[in-house]
This record gives sequence, C-alpha cells and structure tokens, in this order.
Amino acid sequence: FVDNAPFPKAPKASKVTHVVSSVAGHVFNVDFPSEFQSWDTVDPAELFHATVVKKPCKGSVVKHLQEITKGADFMVLWMDCDREGENINFEVLECCMHLMAGSGSKFDRVYRAHFSAINPSDIKKAYNSLGKP
Repeated sequence: FVDNAPFPKAPKASKVTHVVSSVAGHVFNVDFPSEFQSWDTVDPAELFHATVVKKPCKGSVVKHLQEITKGADFMVLWMDCDREGENINFEVLECCMHLMAGSGSKFDRVYRAHFSAINPSDIKKAYNSLGKP
C-alpha cells in the first residue's frame, strides 16, 4: 500500500491509496466441456460452436485479486504490451471489475499503462499517460 501519492486520473482527490499486486501468467484456463474432450468421438468442426469453459488456473490469484479490488475507485493494469498481456488484462477485469466501487460504467475508471522498459523514467511516463485497455 502507498498512501497519498497523486493519481493522474483523479488529480483533485484528497486521499489516494495505491494497492499493487501481480499475476504470474494467465488468471483463467480455457477449455471445452467434457462431452467435447475426446478427439476420437468429436468432429473438430463442432468445436467452433461449442461453449468455452473458463476455470481459474491452478494456484490462481482470483480470490486475492477480488479481495484487493473490492471497493476500488480505479484500476490500472500494468501487463506486458503484447497480445498475451492484453488477454490477461481482460481476464483480470472479468474477475474483478464488478467489485469496484460506484455504479455506472466501471470500465470508464479502468486504465492501462503502456511501457516497454522497467526503469524509473519509463514507469513514470506510463503512469502519467494512462490509456485504456
């Protein structure tokens, strides 16, 4: 926790608490229901119309992410700037965004940091120019 550091998207806030956490890879695994698991009995073309099941990854951080997101006014996502990182951003949003404070469009209060190096100047630059996921 970091208290009272300024937040660029809420410059007039009198009190700001930053909570920082991380994920190591994906939050969810994607699979098909059991009736589609056998390559011997399922026509692969059926998979295009099959329901996709999402399950938390083994050792998943879903519960932890939900606990720290509950009541948050804003969320800033700091994943790798590639397709995999973007996918993980939306996995985090799927399990947490509904727990944010307030009503209306919570997505309006979700931001994405874009950075290419982990050094103080790039991190500050990303933080001060937050975009959307």
